[in-house]
Amino acid sequence: MTVEYEAMTVGIVLITTAVLIWNKIRIWKRVRAIDAQLAKMQQEIDILQMQESRRLMMALKANSKVEAPKIDPGNGPAEIDGGDVVRLMNTPPTTPAQ
Repeated sequence: MTVEYEAMTVGIVLITTAVLIWNKIRIWKRVRAIDAQLAKMQQEIDILQMQESRRLMMALKANSKVEAPKIDPGNGPAEIDGGDVVRLMNTPPTTPAQ
């Protein structure tokens, strides 16, 4: 009877080991498949982010061209003849009333 129990114990250990190894392989394959799907999704997200950033840059360029202030030819640079500027530079600073 002891030999039968030992044989049954060895059989149970072998079956349990086989089931555990089979489960580990199955889980490992599933993780690899999920990892591949995540890598694919990450690539798609990166592509979409690049497209969106390009779209935003194009929109910003278009808006900056539209909203840029136009230079009026009649509003050219001011000519300084020296009169007002020199007078302002030579006046002593005023102190505020206390």
